[in-house]
Amino acid sequence: MMDLPSAPQRNERGFSLAEVLVAVALLAVILLALYGLITAGVRRAYSGKKMTEASVLAQHVLERVNVYEPQKLLGLSQVDTSPADGVPDSYATTTADVVMSWTRGATTTPAAETASTAEAIERNEVRSLLATADLPVTAARPATLTVTLTPLPTTASPAVNYANCSMVRVTVDLDWWEWGTRHRTVRLQALNLRSQP
Repeated sequence: MMDLPSAPQRNERGFSLAEVLVAVALLAVILLALYGLITAGVRRAYSGKKMTEASVLAQHVLERVNVYEPQKLLGLSQVDTSPADGVPDSYATTTADVVMSWTRGATTTPAAETASTAEAIERNEVRSLLATADLPVTAARPATLTVTLTPLPTTASPAVNYANCSMVRVTVDLDWWEWGTRHRTVRLQALNLRSQP
C-alpha cells in the first residue's frame, strides 16, 4: 500500500508576551490621545455655547437700556427745580458715570423692585434675564451683569453732563466663570445719541 503524503506541518507559533505588551501600550497611547481630543472638543463646544448665550443676554440688555434715556432707566434722579428749561437738574449736574450691577450666585441681587414705573419694570426685566440665564454660577463664583453709562463731550460745554452731552456711551459687561477656574467676559457698547447731528 502506498503511503499518502502527510500534510505539510505548520509552524503554529503564537504571540510572545513582549509583542502583546507592545500592542497594548500602543493601543493605550492611541486611546489616551483620542480621549484628550474628545475632552478638549467637548470643553470648546461648551465654552462656545456659553459665550453665545452670554452674548445674546448682553445684547438683549443693551437693547433694553438703549431704548430709553439710559440715565433715567438706571435710576438717575430727575429732580427739576427749574421746569422752564426742560432739563432735570440732576441731569445737568451729574458728570460721573452711572453704574448699575446685578449679581447671580446662590440668589440674584438686588431683589426685584416693587415699583410699577416703566423704569422699574425694565430693571426687573434685566434682573430676570440674568436670573434665568443658563450660565454656570455658584455662590463663590457668581455671574455679574454691569451696565455703565458715560456722558460724552460736546463742543457746547466743557463740563460734560447728561443734560449737555451729545451722546451717552452704554457699556454692558457680563462676567462669569467656566469650569470654576476660567474667567469669561462679554462686553458690548453702543452710543445713545442725545441730540440731532
